[in-house]
Amino acid sequence: MDWQKGLNQALDYIENNLTGEIDLTIAAKYVGCSTWEFQRIFSFITQISIGEYIRRRKLTLAAESIQTSHEKIIDIALKFGYDSPAAFSRAFSQLYGVTPSLARNDGVSLKPYPKITFEFNDKGGFSDMENQSDLIKYSERGYYVQANAPVYTTKDMDKTCKWFQDVLGWYGDVIARDDSGIPMYGCVFDYPGELMDSNIAPWRGIHMFTGEPIKGVAGFIHIQGLDKLYKLVKENGWNHITDIEPQAWGARECAITTPDGCILRFFETI
Repeated sequence: MDWQKGLNQALDYIENNLTGEIDLTIAAKYVGCSTWEFQRIFSFITQISIGEYIRRRKLTLAAESIQTSHEKIIDIALKFGYDSPAAFSRAFSQLYGVTPSLARNDGVSLKPYPKITFEFNDKGGFSDMENQSDLIKYSERGYYVQANAPVYTTKDMDKTCKWFQDVLGWYGDVIARDDSGIPMYGCVFDYPGELMDSNIAPWRGIHMFTGEPIKGVAGFIHIQGLDKLYKLVKENGWNHITDIEPQAWGARECAITTPDGCILRFFETI
């Protein structure tokens, strides 16, 4: 999916429902992520929470109504979701420094809080990211891990890390080597490292150590977007993957055999 387009569609949805009910689950679907991830990604990019953004946009439109119409202030308060004039007046005063009634006086200027529009290019958007293309690839990949934290042992950590990147579209690398340069510890995870470093995403990767590989199931990984994962693995030229099969316990599953001979079972609940 188009990451920029999805975020802007999510904000369009919010904008169109400022006087009604806003469901962040719907907003997150435009971006192709969970509600929790949408909230964290939004706050990371804008440095403001989605809840605070919605509050400021509502108060901006309320201020516009106060200064350009003869509508009763209590009706304006109710229209934008405030249960009482007191609660509305308190929130309004915190943002603008004047009460709603005083805002109607001649000469009172209220600075609006504008609608956000995302424009990602070389000079803007994700300016704190080292590589914003990672986020775009993460979105376009079409699947994400919901729960995961196994330990994986491998005799060739550099090769295994590269396999996770090239075949599954994951991220990560060798973290520690001994004095001879032999890998001792590494980790791989399904999202760009910047999201974890900024506490946007919780740890849900794989701890990797040098050792004898497990000849059997090394991980049982809950994901969303199983069909997308299957298609991606095939497109990347890795054929050691089983067909997706329904499970009696209420899920769909496929298994991937890694270059080490380990089996990673990926499932999606129905």
